[in-house]
Amino acid sequence: MTRKQRLEDYCRTHTFNKKPTREDLQYIAVDDENKIMYCALHKVASKTWIKILEDLRGVKEYVRRWGLFRRFGDYTEEEKVLRLQTYFKFLIVREPLHRLLSTFKERWIQGGRDQNSSRIGRQLIVLSLRPEELNQNEENHISFSEFIQYFSTNVTREPHCLQYEKICHPCVLKYDFIGHFETMGEDGPVILKMAGIDDRVTFPPIHKATGSSEVLKYYSQVPPRYITRLGELYRNDFEMFGYEYLGPVKHLLHQSTNGA
Repeated sequence: MTRKQRLEDYCRTHTFNKKPTREDLQYIAVDDENKIMYCALHKVASKTWIKILEDLRGVKEYVRRWGLFRRFGDYTEEEKVLRLQTYFKFLIVREPLHRLLSTFKERWIQGGRDQNSSRIGRQLIVLSLRPEELNQNEENHISFSEFIQYFSTNVTREPHCLQYEKICHPCVLKYDFIGHFETMGEDGPVILKMAGIDDRVTFPPIHKATGSSEVLKYYSQVPPRYITRLGELYRNDFEMFGYEYLGPVKHLLHQSTNGA
């Protein structure tokens, strides 16, 4: 079964948001000059793809991610229909648990580009789970287990942790190509060719920062009940894009059951 067929099957048998609002569509970049639409998902090579689209426009230095592109929600309904019918549309997805760990490492350990946002995020988690230890003037370090515990019940509060369905709306927009982060070396050149831009830009190497052993190391620290709850929140992401449900950590839950 192809990726598009799997997604179409999912959309036929599940309910979804058929009328995304302007805010719902804020992560979909539109390049009117080259007739391309791209849903930029955090921690799924989005910086690489925005840089490629910038190169296509002749930008020599990195600018703010959305500096050159309008967002799909900014258009009128008639303009949206025209673009859906005539533009090349693509998105890249990643195994959900890998993506969450990568998000944690960048935003809650390293701090990323937005240090203030990361600091506030850590404060919110500490306030929720151990309020007596909150210190407004310090870093308020959190563990990966606390991160998963918090977002297994509050996932919609953080855009970096939103489900793919709530960011890219794949059942509504009907993407022409669905790439996987895990096969980006093969998918990347195909996307460039399908978009008709392979003679103007090249696809760079992708460096994977989160491996399977690291995933097991981090998730083994998380109580199974929170992993199970997390899996239910992201079940649609697993199903829509063909990832095995809780695949990377399923055996951790099994071990816990046997040891109980």
